[in-house]
Order: sequence, then structure tokens, then C-alpha cells
Amino acid sequence: MQNFSTKLTTHLFKKYNVKAIDAQLIIEDEWDYIEEEYYNNSTVESVAKDLIAMYMVA
Repeated sequence: MQNFSTKLTTHLFKKYNVKAIDAQLIIEDEWDYIEEEYYNNSTVESVAKDLIAMYMVA
């Protein structure tokens, strides 16, 4: 799970130009969702896309 969240932070930073600290805050805020997706074998890319979609709407 730690590796997944690290990859997620990196992906948000590199692909979506989210500052690393902001990516970490998003991950903390959405931890339950991320954990659920991790156990459902979702990819880092799909979770990052969903997180960006959620935050762009909000």
C-alpha cells in the first residue's frame, strides 16, 4: 500500500502537475477511496484520473 501511494503521488506530480505537497494532501483526504481501489486491484493511473476528476469538480 505504501508503494501504491508513493506511485500515486509521483503520478499526480508528473502527469497532472500537482505539487507534491498537494498530492500528499489529496491522498490523505481521499485515503478510504484509495484504499478501496487498491484492494480492488485498480491501477495508479485510473485512481489518479479519478482523483483529479473529483478535485476539478469540487
